[in-house]
Amino acid sequence: MVSKPNRRTVLGVTAGAALPWVLAAPAPATPSAPAATHRRVTVHSPNRRLRVTAGVANGRLWYEVARRGRVLVARSGLGLDLADRPSLTSGLVVESVERRTIDESWRPVWGSDALVRNHARECVLRTVQSASGIQLHLVVRVFDDGVGFRYRLPAQAGLDTYTVTAERTEFALPPDATSWSLAAGTDWRADERHYRQVQLSQVETAQTPLTLVTPGGQHIVVHEAALIDYPSMTLAAETGRPGTFTSELISLPDGTKARLSGEFSTPWRTLTVGDRPGDLAESHLTENLNEPCVLTDTSWISPGTYVGVWWELQRRHTTWTEGPRHGATTERVKQYIDFAREAGASNVLAEGWNTNAGGEWTGQDFLTPQPDFDLLEVLRYARANGIGFIAHNETRGFVDYYEQHLDTIFARYAELGIHTVKTGYATKFVLGGVNRSHYDQEAVRHYQRVIDAAARHKIMINAHEAIKPTGLARTYPNMMTGEGVAGMEQHNYMGRLGNPPEQATVLPFTRYMGGPADYTPGVLNVTWDPAGLGTRVQTTSAAQLALYSVFFSPLQMLADTPENYRSHPGFAYLKDIPASWDETRFLDCVIGDHTVAARRKGRTWYLGAITDEHDRTLRVPLRFLGPGRHRAEIYRDAADTDWHDNPLPIDVRTEVVRSSTVLTLRLVGGGGTAIRFRPARS
Repeated sequence: MVSKPNRRTVLGVTAGAALPWVLAAPAPATPSAPAATHRRVTVHSPNRRLRVTAGVANGRLWYEVARRGRVLVARSGLGLDLADRPSLTSGLVVESVERRTIDESWRPVWGSDALVRNHARECVLRTVQSASGIQLHLVVRVFDDGVGFRYRLPAQAGLDTYTVTAERTEFALPPDATSWSLAAGTDWRADERHYRQVQLSQVETAQTPLTLVTPGGQHIVVHEAALIDYPSMTLAAETGRPGTFTSELISLPDGTKARLSGEFSTPWRTLTVGDRPGDLAESHLTENLNEPCVLTDTSWISPGTYVGVWWELQRRHTTWTEGPRHGATTERVKQYIDFAREAGASNVLAEGWNTNAGGEWTGQDFLTPQPDFDLLEVLRYARANGIGFIAHNETRGFVDYYEQHLDTIFARYAELGIHTVKTGYATKFVLGGVNRSHYDQEAVRHYQRVIDAAARHKIMINAHEAIKPTGLARTYPNMMTGEGVAGMEQHNYMGRLGNPPEQATVLPFTRYMGGPADYTPGVLNVTWDPAGLGTRVQTTSAAQLALYSVFFSPLQMLADTPENYRSHPGFAYLKDIPASWDETRFLDCVIGDHTVAARRKGRTWYLGAITDEHDRTLRVPLRFLGPGRHRAEIYRDAADTDWHDNPLPIDVRTEVVRSSTVLTLRLVGGGGTAIRFRPARS
């Protein structure tokens, strides 16, 4: 297991590695003259619009962030508390300062853009605590689109093993900013709730990402990057200091935060900054703060859409458990394989395929099929049709068993030609014989062990109820996607209390800032209720199509059933839709109101526009299109569509447009428009 970011070894050049021939490689670090005279340093972004000032005052590290002369983060304290040692929030002096410039480009194995530039100025403040002799370094990296900073504890005498009891990172943010966040939590659904919109001064705790817009129009996201061997960071408001938050790490069962040894670098604490919402969604700052790909061979990692036995289970049309209504039968999964080929999907998921799936979820071994599911025949049929199989591993929180058998399970999957696994950790997380938070240090270590084991056997991972993404897919691109979001199943269980339409306009600038999500969009028959549950999807059908441009995932599900798709005119839009992109643009966006996003694959653009609960008319310039004429295939809500009472009608039309065209999009509340642009023949 690779457990510490600063101990990673790059095993070879891959599709995810840096391309030094595109742009200059990182410049060597330049140390300053030693001594404690360096009380304060300033680091500018490459375009010099963003400025970070950091230093030591009264023995404590601090930092401040300003953009175009406006303070975004006022002076904020930094430091760590280690068990049985003096707090590293006092008695520090600066020993030296080191600077360097990073300027490179790299090609993701998959992503929202085919080429990513990593351009930043970096400064390392080396400090020492005079009384204890403990060294603590602050690494600051400033990009045009934000800031990352982390603590580094170098190898040093007397610090072979140690325990972090608290992290004292402060964020003094504008208290009058409008914010979007989830309340901090430790249970398995802490990240699967609805984002609240309130003034920042009213927020008491928050999961990250925390997103805010200042009165001056600056957009900021507080998050973290490269979360390895460390607990997840939440934020807690400081009493009597409106808008100021301190990092609150998820505790281990004994109340401590992290047990470490030797040299260690914490995850990056990040601030993504922009003038508009689109600047946030288009940013690659989180990925750039992760290490390059460590896999020598990535040819087996393949993004794509998938279908499968899932929504029919959610809607109780069929069951996970064996019996007369069992969903994942040999015959039914073959029907999904036929449909996957028809839809241009890469994979088929079968939930409930293995013995003892469903019910109490106990006694599973993830290798033995249910009696009416012939795994070998299904795999043969899938291979014959060029379709992959996604094996569902719902641990139900029995993590110790899963860890003990990981290599056995994955080795057998590799022998069978299974290269994708959907993991699950619903309800609990029993690891080390203790039911713990899904987000503490040991849980984070477990998720990493799954990624590492999967990579050894050339398996891609889609993780549910797992830790939020922090850009690690750059380093481990077999970590394809994850949940950590109030996704489509919320509509199933909660009906009108499910995801309100505005949530979809919030997610690209909150949850998706860390990485892709398995939201499972694409339910076109939004009123389908075969079991009489009295719940439905709270959007129109056209809005579901638009989500494929608004939400990104390299394993993107077409979540509805084959029968529902084949009877809906919107299915034509989803055939052969890409899941990895060459270019992404977020156009007209107001967080919580509406979002317009466009993504390009080759010469074809896909545009999605969605709105909250209110009708809205948007004018969208098509300047992103290339020269010449383009055929726009438009899927929009019909004139009589109403997301409450008549959500299914959809209007399909085609027109010819140019980059000079300005489209007028009339969106009904809870609705949307999806458009595919292809070069028109002369």
